[in-house]
Amino acid sequence: MVYSIQGIPRGQGTRITGTCVVLSKSMLMTVYDNFFIPRILLLSDGEADSRNKWREPLQHASQQGIIIDVVALLSQNEKGRNTLEEIAKKTNGDYIMPSTLSNFIKDFVHLSKKKHAQKVEDIVLCLDVSGSMSEKYKGSSEKKINALKEAVMKFSKEKLSIDPRDRVAVVAFGTHDSRKVGVLMNPMPYNKEKLEDVVRNLKAQNGTPLTKGLETAITVLNVKGKRTNTRKQMVIPKKSIEELPHGTNYCKYCEATGKSTPGITPENWHFFEGTRGIMVFKCPVCNSLYHGMCFDKHVTRGGNAGVCYGCNAVIGVEGDLAIQTPDSAGGNLLLCPQCNEPLPANARFCGYCGYRLSGSEMANTATGAVAPGPLKSSVDSYYVPNEGELVNCPSCGYTCQKAWGECPMCGENLSS
Repeated sequence: MVYSIQGIPRGQGTRITGTCVVLSKSMLMTVYDNFFIPRILLLSDGEADSRNKWREPLQHASQQGIIIDVVALLSQNEKGRNTLEEIAKKTNGDYIMPSTLSNFIKDFVHLSKKKHAQKVEDIVLCLDVSGSMSEKYKGSSEKKINALKEAVMKFSKEKLSIDPRDRVAVVAFGTHDSRKVGVLMNPMPYNKEKLEDVVRNLKAQNGTPLTKGLETAITVLNVKGKRTNTRKQMVIPKKSIEELPHGTNYCKYCEATGKSTPGITPENWHFFEGTRGIMVFKCPVCNSLYHGMCFDKHVTRGGNAGVCYGCNAVIGVEGDLAIQTPDSAGGNLLLCPQCNEPLPANARFCGYCGYRLSGSEMANTATGAVAPGPLKSSVDSYYVPNEGELVNCPSCGYTCQKAWGECPMCGENLSS
């Protein structure tokens, strides 16, 4: 018997009785789904165009696994509330209706931050610049369009500390003329200057083509195309400084995240060896270079594949270099609440800034108990160590600082 299966909900399997056919989400995963999450972040007052056509793109978003998170910019009468709540509900997104202008900016930035720490996010900011956005925000003398711009600017300033690999695009809608629904910025690895230039020039216009705005955002995400075309590329290990071009070479992770790290030179070559015994990895797509330890900890995050900070390509290692440290690293990963560095699955504290995870935070990492004793609130610089400060973990081999006390990858005591 042959079955045609459509509309499988995200995060669930589909079970058909009779002749038993069971499909789990893991069986249907593409390379794209393993590493990326598609999101639309809608800022609107919800005063949609007539005939409720805005419901049509919701079905397309749901079928493609696109999450639509909504922050409501409502007037005093809260006219568009039901529309916006339904958009979020039908796409498994979050809905926020802040009570004050200051709360709106704070809540938007909070919702904008990564929801899936173990994955890179494809984010489209879908911005309402319709005529009603020239009205005052409820209980405030500030216009809604200015509140929108201020919130996105604040998000832009904090975006680099979240994950610079996240792709960000901007779509604006605000006129009855559907041709005026604009893709102001196509999906690209986060670029602060580009994003702020786009938002700075937004103005309230006429009409509210919410339907066209959502359709355009879904088209820009191009989830179907990415699922079809995303392939894993094998990263190139460099075991000798002689294999690199002459001149100054920099680690793309350190460069993208603003770390004050020395270049990849003969003088500091041996300081940055990763768990695989490799000093430098090279992306085969964009030729970005990575310190071995940066690649192991921040690109693959303790696993065997990740997303390049230079070009968003999915890159992995050959079988003879593949490791899994710790064994559960492919499961629940999270970011440090204090510095946003990625943490391995059984981390009890952040190896970069020293932040100790609370009991509830640790529940997400499957560790079971809080590490005893006090820990320094900040450790010595991880990226410019003296040779005498470094030690290899006796259990998993990760290059650590003695000052950490425990290996952030596997929790082994470093004093031995």
